[in-house]
Amino acid sequence: MFYLLHISDLHRSLTEPFNNDALLATLISDAARYRMESPSIPSIDAIVVSGDIIQGLGLKDATVDSSIWQAELTRQYDAAYEFLSGLADRFLDGDRSQLVMVPGNHDVCWNTAYRSMARITPDDLPGSVLKSLSERDSLYRWSWGELAPYKIVDMVRYSQRLDSYWAFVERFYKGEDLVRPIDRSVGYNLFEIDKGRIIVAAFDSVAGNDCFSFSGDFSRDAVARCAIELHDLGRVYDLRMAVWHHNIDGPPSRQDYMDVGRVHEMIGHGFRLGLHGHQHVAAVNAHYIHLPESQAMAVVSAGSLCAGARELPRGVDRQYNLILLDDERTSARVVVRQMSEGGHFARKADGRFAADGSIFLRWERPLDLGGRPLDSGGVRLRHAIESAERLRAEARPSDALDALSGLEFPPGSYQRSLAIAIASDCDRPDRLLQIIDAPSDAEELVHFVIASIRERKPSQAEEALSLPIASDLTPSVLSDLQNRITTFRALNR
Repeated sequence: MFYLLHISDLHRSLTEPFNNDALLATLISDAARYRMESPSIPSIDAIVVSGDIIQGLGLKDATVDSSIWQAELTRQYDAAYEFLSGLADRFLDGDRSQLVMVPGNHDVCWNTAYRSMARITPDDLPGSVLKSLSERDSLYRWSWGELAPYKIVDMVRYSQRLDSYWAFVERFYKGEDLVRPIDRSVGYNLFEIDKGRIIVAAFDSVAGNDCFSFSGDFSRDAVARCAIELHDLGRVYDLRMAVWHHNIDGPPSRQDYMDVGRVHEMIGHGFRLGLHGHQHVAAVNAHYIHLPESQAMAVVSAGSLCAGARELPRGVDRQYNLILLDDERTSARVVVRQMSEGGHFARKADGRFAADGSIFLRWERPLDLGGRPLDSGGVRLRHAIESAERLRAEARPSDALDALSGLEFPPGSYQRSLAIAIASDCDRPDRLLQIIDAPSDAEELVHFVIASIRERKPSQAEEALSLPIASDLTPSVLSDLQNRITTFRALNR
């Protein structure tokens, strides 16, 4: 099993009703509860934060010095940094590479966007007013407060409306080993979780989002560019997962959701699980496209972890999700936690979810060229072995050993014997002990005993020589190993 914590809509600021200590304390307390529930969730393996990191700011008077509201954004992101750092330390042993985040509409600086625009007259709109205002990548906006159109006239400044968010993100991941460095320019970032079995595409669904335009969208061709990059990486994953902020449906009177066509596009490129937030209530849906065969993505929304009372839907309190992925990474159980008395979280037990606050989801693997479900584990194993063999032939044993990292090494398998040989080539007794763990034949026993001695573990070496397979050693080899242990003890008294 793989256990994922999905939180959204943090709305961090110094004036929010739940400060960082109170919020972190209640999450820690709830972790103690769900460890004892059924199904038990012993620990969290990765965290997804699907946007609205901070509360943000409304529009300020144009005469206000920009340093004033920029300082407030900095304070809010400092609060978010403190909270997410504490969350990673408590739940992920400090490994921030296993925490995925995307921006939300509250992370967009309205004041920066507003100062990139100029008010115009309706006569300045080209052609159809509706088309000018609604077409993708339009430079035109409509202010309902003033009943007047605006135009983006400074694209450089407009592109800076997420600068505070990106500065926070780059600070958070500084020094972390990611698939590639954080890139604020392409519309998505990539994260490997689950020891490389899952790739997460973290999409920015705030393209064109600002003080007058509230709908969600990806930047043009972001999904296509992501698919090309994943192809060129040459890695095979058990699951392609996508994260964004905006919900993909809503009532006719609302305009702040994202076109479901973006989901259909992701499905065609092999994404099978999508996570988002924004609507402040947990929900689960399946979305399909029909190519030669039906393909589907499970889409899961998280409620708001800490939105203010005025922003929560009626009858809904603060929420977050626990997602339990099965060993094959083709199904999941979503467990919704909702805040109750005393500011504590517990199982949500109403609505579309079962009595234990959960719902079960399943999806199919993408198909290979033969029309069969993709055996990602087998493909990943073959790629790792081929890469290790090539690197070993190039006299790069350390790189060859790294190519095999993350694999399992069952007794009798080719990858086990190859890894043992490469670890011997590059003189890595520590890795030999990790690979062998429990010797399965006489040759492995020799490697294990020698490596144990070199790692200053003579008792472990002695215990290994008491195993039944030690009888398969020749008397001279057995005597030599025993003498090595005796000599080590004599020199290290």
